[in-house]
Amino acid sequence: MKKIQKIITVVSLAVSGVLASYMFCQRFTLLHLGLLYDELYSMATAFPGFSWGYIWREMLLKDVNLPLFNFILYGWNHIFPLTADYMHLLSALVSAATIPLVWFLAPKRWNLTQRFIFTALMAGSFALVQFAGIIRAYSFAVLAVSALTLQALSILDVLSAHKNPSAKRWSAFFFTGLSAAYLHYFSSALFFITALIIFIYTCYYKTGRKTVFLGTAAVFACWLPWVYHTVRLMSAPGSTWWYTTPPVQASFEIAQFLFGSNLILGGLIILIVVAGTSILFTYKKTLLLRTDLILPLGQTLILLGVIAAVSHKYNLWMDRYFLAALPSFLLLLSYALFHLQERHRILIILLPLLLTGWVGEHWEFVHNARHEPTGLKNALAYLTQTEKRHAILVDTAKTGYPPAALNLMYTFYAPKGYPLTIIPLTEQNRELAFTGEKLPVLIPVCSVQHLIFTETTYGLEEAQEPLIFAPDICVLSAKEGKIIQDD
Repeated sequence: MKKIQKIITVVSLAVSGVLASYMFCQRFTLLHLGLLYDELYSMATAFPGFSWGYIWREMLLKDVNLPLFNFILYGWNHIFPLTADYMHLLSALVSAATIPLVWFLAPKRWNLTQRFIFTALMAGSFALVQFAGIIRAYSFAVLAVSALTLQALSILDVLSAHKNPSAKRWSAFFFTGLSAAYLHYFSSALFFITALIIFIYTCYYKTGRKTVFLGTAAVFACWLPWVYHTVRLMSAPGSTWWYTTPPVQASFEIAQFLFGSNLILGGLIILIVVAGTSILFTYKKTLLLRTDLILPLGQTLILLGVIAAVSHKYNLWMDRYFLAALPSFLLLLSYALFHLQERHRILIILLPLLLTGWVGEHWEFVHNARHEPTGLKNALAYLTQTEKRHAILVDTAKTGYPPAALNLMYTFYAPKGYPLTIIPLTEQNRELAFTGEKLPVLIPVCSVQHLIFTETTYGLEEAQEPLIFAPDICVLSAKEGKIIQDD
């Protein structure tokens, strides 16, 4: 029986290694894809033709997104050509670098199997592969959260021996935390949550309290100016938050986005319930000292609580935001898989089965991937080459990006050298849509709700059905305007 178990273990680990290696390489296969709408904004904020001072004043300080990624991309674009391939390459390289990083930063007490399971999950996650090359801060945030979480586990190991970790170890943790704080709001939250959990353990072990408190306070002090800036922007008159999907529906979409099909989700739920029950009965007297479980569990539960609280005003239940939290989710999953493997050797077969499911999800994504993921290129081709327009109105009310970035974003896909003027749609210039040349109105991030908002806000009546270019871009032709009375 033991020989059979050993064979199953060896085969399962070998298959998992092959699948994880395949998914690792897949991070570099979709660099040729065009730019999503949000990626166009990243390009604009890192455009080498602008000075950093101009970008900082006219774009970053007028937006709520954290600026560290834009700064890094700006430097990258001064070294490499400004093309989608090279900008995607930067994020893909960071995503790939996360895999050896989690292997080498794993706590020393982990055996090879535990280290392998977590590394394989990080390499094989189809969500991380799908977003590996996206020109946003996600890959950087995943790397930062992975690093600070594993650093935290090592710090907790030292504390458990009633020793204060070295200044070098603390400095690395707080530097990683400061980087996370300026990459993405979810990675910011995860750093402070992690620091809180460490502080609780320092109180229990009666060592290191002052260090973790002062270090966290220093990071918070460095982060506070941007938090104040964000709150001020979000509280400004006329400021709106565009994401309105109900939390229950969004939660299901998030789970599918991160982990895959209903079949995979169902299997993971059963796995977590079985493993959780076994862990509770096995370690019921020492459960709180199992930091491999308590840390990611605490990160996850507190983060969900914070998101739920903030979402009463600004809905944050958006699938891609949770990519920054995926290392915590996968650490929990790896602990469950490792525990089941320790208790019942043959259950290691669950690892290759899960990775196989994720490979299938990735194949489906690749099959459905379009060369241009946004309809903006086709919309501009129609407006400039078919209609021969040299000026268009753009409804920027719900784009969320500053005007200095929008002009470059909307002209990026215009024919080279074509004189195109972008005019932000306002109540003062709305008559341009139905008088004179009757300029078309381009509506980005188009939806039925957004279309109705545009028509009612600016008093525009459709001359014909709006032209739809992919799910996100539409063009409205107006036939007349309604007089809007001020209150």
